[in-house]
Amino acid sequence: MLKLYKSIWRKCCKSVCSIRFLNSNDIDVLSVTGFKSGNYIFTSDLVNNPHSYEIAEITFVADDGFTPTASARLTQHDFSDSLITSYDKEITGFAVISITDLDFENIPSLPLADHSSIGIGQPVAVMGFQFDNPNLTIKSGILSTFVFHNEMRYLQFDGSVFWGNSGSPLIDLETQDVLGIIGYKLDLKNKAYEQMIEIIRSNVKMLEKAQGEIDIKGVDPIQVLIAWQKQIKQLSNEIYKASGIGVGIAIDIQEVKQLLISTGIEAFWQHRTTKPA
Repeated sequence: MLKLYKSIWRKCCKSVCSIRFLNSNDIDVLSVTGFKSGNYIFTSDLVNNPHSYEIAEITFVADDGFTPTASARLTQHDFSDSLITSYDKEITGFAVISITDLDFENIPSLPLADHSSIGIGQPVAVMGFQFDNPNLTIKSGILSTFVFHNEMRYLQFDGSVFWGNSGSPLIDLETQDVLGIIGYKLDLKNKAYEQMIEIIRSNVKMLEKAQGEIDIKGVDPIQVLIAWQKQIKQLSNEIYKASGIGVGIAIDIQEVKQLLISTGIEAFWQHRTTKPA
């Protein structure tokens, strides 16, 4: 079994990338994982609407999990233009990026699994980036069950996933095909986190309007409340980054294919992907 994991790392790691969204100070506002298949990068649907970023940086690494082999920095406008998003579902758990205009021709492509190759009990691997760590990692597990939501099928495996793992490929250990895309539960958690952050922002804006109107022995209590709100925001950020989900949930790659067809992206269906060398 250990040899299989070594083999899957060697054959698949160069197809997995980090996608970082940077603000004007070159600080991460969001980090996810993606992987190349055909002329596309598949990733988490968190990339559809990241907050306050200026640059999206896509980086593939060598088999040491760290050394960059290819990268691209896209402006917010260019990244938005490359996104393929027109799904009706509330949260699908994935997004697709066209890379026909990017210099990723030498990056190997991961093959997508056929329906017949997916079965409960299969050993699987997940490759992805997590936290703010630039290193690619691999995790082991088995496909434990199927989960159905909004008439879509998701795959559950017995492994923990963390912030940054969204968009990671769930890979069949034996065939090395992509079975699904990690992120559904993480994306729901991210939505709740964003709602909380938005409440804090609104509170701060409201309090800032009242600054200077109250004075208690030389202290403005409004400024104290603003400081508390900012401390809560910082604490929320750290808790969010360190928290994970006890089991991994991935959207079934067959659902991904059907959504691509339903949105008219038939060129993808016709594109033949080959197993990485």
